[in-house]
Amino acid sequence: MPVMLDPSTLPSVNILGLAQSGAILRAERETAPNGIPAFITKEGWNELIAAHADNHTAPHTVVLPALEKAVARILSHAAESAQSEGKTAPVISLESDLFQSDSTLILAFVRDETHPVACALIGTAGHLVDMLRGDGSI
Repeated sequence: MPVMLDPSTLPSVNILGLAQSGAILRAERETAPNGIPAFITKEGWNELIAAHADNHTAPHTVVLPALEKAVARILSHAAESAQSEGKTAPVISLESDLFQSDSTLILAFVRDETHPVACALIGTAGHLVDMLRGDGSI
């Protein structure tokens, strides 16, 4: 069920800069050929590690495969909603148990400010508020 996102209609965020600084991390090892890159905040990543893999010597091997599955379900849910409603909202909130700190998950479709690439940012409102409003890029 493909849904088209036009990057020119999405809010602009410095995705490249956020990734290079470590403020966001890839939420999957590879993006599906018809998918969009998905990112999670460093704060969200740390929360997942603390909740699910704090005592592991390689916590990413525990958290990343589960996170990839969760992201696939979240994006699939967003695509189903977009298809049934006939539109895609740039910010979607949904109930989720992904983060223990907040049961409301935020999925923000954004574009990189320097490249015409659509991306998904996933986190709680607390995780994303500074990125989405803090520097005035949105």
